[in-house]
Amino acid sequence: MAAHVRRTARRSSRFAAGGLLIAAATFLPGAASAADAQEVEVPLDYTCQFPSGGYALTAVLSGRVPADATAGVPFAPGEIALGLDVPRPVLDELAGLGAASVSARADLSVLHRSGGDSATAAWNGLEAPAQEITGQDEVTLRASGDVPTATFGAPGTATLTASDLKLTLSPLQADGSPAASGATEAECRLDEGADGTFATVAVGGGETDRPSEPSESSGPAEPAPSGTPDAERELPPDLRRQLDAARQEAAADADPDSPEPCPYPPFELPTPADTFVAGYSNVAKMDGAAPLGPARLDVTLMKKYIADPCSNTFTSLSEADFEYEGRRQMPPAQATFLTYGFMPTTATMELVQVGPPADIVSVSVNSDPAIPEYTTVTAYLDIRIKDVRVNGVPLDVGTGCHTVKPVKQVLHAFGTSNPPSGYTVNRGGTMDGETYVPAFTGCGVDEDLSPMLTAAISGGGNYIKITQAPLCVFNDTESPDCPAKKPVPER
Repeated sequence: MAAHVRRTARRSSRFAAGGLLIAAATFLPGAASAADAQEVEVPLDYTCQFPSGGYALTAVLSGRVPADATAGVPFAPGEIALGLDVPRPVLDELAGLGAASVSARADLSVLHRSGGDSATAAWNGLEAPAQEITGQDEVTLRASGDVPTATFGAPGTATLTASDLKLTLSPLQADGSPAASGATEAECRLDEGADGTFATVAVGGGETDRPSEPSESSGPAEPAPSGTPDAERELPPDLRRQLDAARQEAAADADPDSPEPCPYPPFELPTPADTFVAGYSNVAKMDGAAPLGPARLDVTLMKKYIADPCSNTFTSLSEADFEYEGRRQMPPAQATFLTYGFMPTTATMELVQVGPPADIVSVSVNSDPAIPEYTTVTAYLDIRIKDVRVNGVPLDVGTGCHTVKPVKQVLHAFGTSNPPSGYTVNRGGTMDGETYVPAFTGCGVDEDLSPMLTAAISGGGNYIKITQAPLCVFNDTESPDCPAKKPVPER
C-alpha cells in the first residue's frame, strides 16, 4: 500500500505564535531557577504510518517538569499529557468500520542528555479516554499518565527531548463495546528538522548532596553476643549493652531462690492494620538511585508483647507483608541511569518478598520520660530485573533474571512519644539502612548475561531510605489515618 502524507494549514496557524512564546519561556536560562517546576506545552509535529498510509499528526506535550535536579537523586516529572490531533482520514476510516468513539494509548520515547551521556526512557502507557467521532470534523485525544524517573550522574545541564511515538487507537461501538475491526496501531517519527526538546534541567549537587552513609548508631556495627534475645539482635550496639547491663544488675539484686525475674511471659494481641511505604535506594555502581513504591503493607501488630521490668523496656513484635496485585512484592520500578560506568541504561526492578513475613521489632524504654522507641524491620527480598535497555537498545535478559539468593534487608528507625518525634510504628516516619546486592543468575536468553549484571549492580554500599505513612488500624474505624495514605518519600 502506498504511503501518503497530508498536511493542513490549520496546524501551522494554531501554533506559530503561541508555541514559540511558550518555548521561549521554557528554555530561557533564568526560567529554570525561577520556580520549582516549569510548565511545559510544546507542539510536536509527527508523520505517522497508519495501515492506510502516512499522515501528519500534531502532539502537544504538556505537564510540569522540575526545573532543578540533584546528581545521583531520582528526577521525577509530574503527570505528562499528550494532546493528539487524530487525522481526519483516520477518523473516517474508523467510522466506516462501525466505530462511534475511539480511545488511545500513547508510548513515547524520551531522550535524556546530560553532559556527554544520553539514554532513552520509555514513557509508556499514556492513556486517553474515549471521544465521540460520529459527525466530528476534528477530534483531539488527551493521553496522560505518570512517567518513570531518571537519574543524572553529574552536575551540569540536562535536556529532555521527545522522540519516536507509538499510537494505539481502539475503536468502540455506540454501546461502548470494542468494534470488530480491533485496534489500529501507528508508528510516528518527528518531522525532519523538528526539535523535540521540551525541558532543560539544571543539575546540581554531587557527593555532598547524596544521602550520607549510615552512622554507626543507625545499625549494629558488631555482632550480638550469644544469649542476646532474638528480638534485640539487630538493635544498635549501645542500646544492647544498656539493656544487658540493666538485666545483669537486676539479676544480681534478685533473691537467688526466686525464679529469674525478667522478662515477664509474653502475651499475644494480634491486631490487623495496613499502611503504605515509599522511598529510594541508591545503586552505588550506577552512581544513581531507584524509586521504591508506593507499596502497600499488610501489618499484624503485637504478635507478641514482652514487658521487661529489669531493663524498664517493653518490646512489641509485629509482622508485615507487601501486597501488589495479589502478590507479595513492591510495584515494579523503572529507572534511567546516565552513568552506567561504561554506557547508559534503563531497567525495571522488582522486589519480591520471600520467606516469612517481615519482622518489626520495637523496643521502648519507659524509664525515660520521652519514651524513646528503637525499631528494626527485617525482610527478605528477591531482586528481579527485566526490560533492560543499554544505549536505547533492548537487552533481552529473559524472564528469570534475579539475585542468586534473597537480600536480607534491615532498616532502622528511632523516635520518641513524648514529645512525638522521629519514627514510631504507629505514627510512621523514615527508616534507613544499607543493602548488599548478591550476584545475579538466570539472566539472558541466547547468552549468559548474569556476569554483566553482577559486575554492574552487585555489591555493598547501597543506601536505602524508606518513608512509612501512619498505620490504619482496622479496629479503629474513626481514625483519620484510615484509609491508609501514600507517603511522600524523603530523599
